[in-house]
Amino acid sequence: MKESHSTESPLLMKCLNHFITVYFRRRVAFVGRLALLFLVGVLLFHCGDKEEKTTWRGPARIGVVVPGSGPLQDEGEMLRLGTLMALEEAGGRVGDHQIEMIVYDSPCNGGGAIPVAEQIAADGSTSVVIGYLCPETIRAVLPIYRKAHLALINPTVSADYTRKDESRHLFPLLYGDGEQGAFLAAYAKKGLGLTRVAIFSDGSIFGNLLSTFFIREANRLGLELVENISGNPKPEEAARAAEIFKRARPEAIFLAASPRAASLFLIEHRRHKVGGVILGPDHFADLDFYEMTGQASEGLFVCQPILLDREDSEKSGFVWRFEQFSKRSPNWIAAAGYDSMRLALEVLSRSGPERTDFLRVMRKISVATKSFSGIGGPVFFRQDGTSQRPFFVAEIHNGRLRPAKPPTIEFPVALKGDR
Repeated sequence: MKESHSTESPLLMKCLNHFITVYFRRRVAFVGRLALLFLVGVLLFHCGDKEEKTTWRGPARIGVVVPGSGPLQDEGEMLRLGTLMALEEAGGRVGDHQIEMIVYDSPCNGGGAIPVAEQIAADGSTSVVIGYLCPETIRAVLPIYRKAHLALINPTVSADYTRKDESRHLFPLLYGDGEQGAFLAAYAKKGLGLTRVAIFSDGSIFGNLLSTFFIREANRLGLELVENISGNPKPEEAARAAEIFKRARPEAIFLAASPRAASLFLIEHRRHKVGGVILGPDHFADLDFYEMTGQASEGLFVCQPILLDREDSEKSGFVWRFEQFSKRSPNWIAAAGYDSMRLALEVLSRSGPERTDFLRVMRKISVATKSFSGIGGPVFFRQDGTSQRPFFVAEIHNGRLRPAKPPTIEFPVALKGDR
């Protein structure tokens, strides 16, 4: 795929022989010898040069891995459509070189994903991999891609444990779960101007992670934490929490919980007429969650990686083009897939198709000044395997998401990663 050729000037050896002869046959002063060596260097530069010529043989391939069946089939299709649209908009090429997108059907379980990853790694024409919707799958396939020196661009998984002990082969476009908690604490303070907050957690590992980051940022900003309740996903636990919050009167409640526990709490929150804004992580921005909670989720503020606002010219342009391309309305997963392919093509234009060269160029996108400009804003990758990017907030209104007011705030973790 990649070839290097060396070319030398036919005068090179004559130049070398002449000056080596002069150097050893004549006795010159030390200063003269230095001058002589300098002249040798100059003549070597002019008399002989070495060029690296990189050529592509055949098309470079980008592997796109999505589940072709199962509960996440629709999300996988959105990811596939987003990547395909980006490649077709680029004409299927990087400069004069053809790019092929190869779609692989991989289930959301580690055991079934490993043979597919081994097949991808064995194809020497594959330069980079995009995909995977499940964190356990990423953990299973990463050792295969590390060994094969393949970069994995992941558009959709926020689980922090997938990035543990990462050796800079995984490039997640999404923020980490814990960072959502920190951002929403900052949003309560800077975006909404609130001072008194509370937390409802389901006590899970995920809930504790969100709570820890939220509390840390709340303390840094001087927010008052009036209540921090942990309860099981049971109606009676949700009712107890709602009664406590009604007495404490927080201005905002952060839901560090699973959809099941959060839906029970929201129903009790509405029934007990508890005031205050409700904030939650991005997995509440889902139609299934709204169907569980109904009107109780109205007004809920949720973290989002991308807001496809039709009033924003760049985002509305993407929405219109995607609808024309696929005859479907895009969601944030389609936009993330689109950005993933654009990122891969941009890196290929600078690295060429060789896997190790691709990794080297990807790893340079490590500070804000060298970030990739995605639909949701600039993205770059720290050495610890985390992605640094803007965060947004959407509000559930009539069962649909709309940009909150304000839709975002400046958040240090996302925008100052080069400090």
